[in-house]
This record gives sequence, structure tokens and C-alpha cells, in this order.
Amino acid sequence: MHFFFLAAGVLAAAAAILWAAQAFGRRDGGEPREAAERELRLDGIEALGAAAEALAELMEHPALGGPGFITVRFPPPLAADGTAEAAAQYPNIREALYRRVLRQELETEELRAEGAPEALLALDPCFETESGGMVLVTVRVAGLDPALAERMSGHRGRQEALGALAEGLRERCPGLSVRCVGGELLLAPVREGKAV
Repeated sequence: MHFFFLAAGVLAAAAAILWAAQAFGRRDGGEPREAAERELRLDGIEALGAAAEALAELMEHPALGGPGFITVRFPPPLAADGTAEAAAQYPNIREALYRRVLRQELETEELRAEGAPEALLALDPCFETESGGMVLVTVRVAGLDPALAERMSGHRGRQEALGALAEGLRERCPGLSVRCVGGELLLAPVREGKAV
């Protein structure tokens, strides 16, 4: 009789250990821990950082640039294949670029002759205008871990992934401040005397 009580106790203890092991190995509502760690890989951070730096260089240009900010977005159709959009938005102070974009007279060779960053031109940027003399320059950056899209489907996972990407960009681009704002990353050139 004691044998049955002892066997039942051992089985209950084994079940508790098995349950604890499964619970410990999962997080965020049943997601395997290994998958969560895999999803936070920073594949493509070099390409994303290079694109951000090229956009920042354009913003610093004396005729084509102006003070502004860069956003990094992960639109669902693009994020699924590991592609992000990096866009610089700034007022074109001398309006040299704004007028040409508005009239659809923008030529790559003219931009090259005026000193537009070669690294940016190689990314095939899309130039648009917004009201108030604003210029929007967008590039697509491929090579991010496609599993990030899955990670970003939930609020908590999205914030963790954005935080990891922001930290990676801070290390890669010390000349840019990087913050998470909503579901995007916001980057701006670091001015002298201001902390990142």
C-alpha cells in the first residue's frame, strides 16, 4: 500500500519537474526560448547603419541638405522578407533639391556632380516632396533577419526587437542618436555638446 503512495508521489514530482522545465524553456505566451533568441539576431545591421549614415551625410550637404531626422520603418509586406525602409525628412533650406523633385527633373548624374553621397546614390533612393519645402528621401535596406517580422507582430516582442536594433545602430553609428518611437526607430545627427 505504501508503494502506491510512494509511486504516486514520484509521478507527481516528475510531472511538476517536466512542467517547470517546459515553462522555463518558453516565454511570451508559449514561444520557445531558442526561437525568441534567434529572432533577435542583428543580421543586416551594417547595411542599415550604412544607409542611415548616407542619409545623414546628404542632410549635412550645404546645398542639398538641411537639419532633420531619419526614420527606420518595418512595413509588414517588407519586414516579412527582411527589408526595412530608412527615410530622411528635412527642409531643403536653399530649395535646390525641393524644386527639382517637385518638377520631376531630378537626375542621378546632376546629384553626383553636386556632391550627393555616392553611398546613397548606390542605394537607388526615392526622392519625394512634402509641403513646406520638406524633402523625403527613402531607401530600402535588405538583409535583416526575416524572423524579426514574426517577433514584431506582438507589442512586447516588437519593443524588444526595436530595442535590440536601436542598440546595434548606436554601436554602428556613433554620430547618430537612436530612439525607439512607437513602432519605428528615430535617428538624428548628434550635435556637439549633446548626448546620444
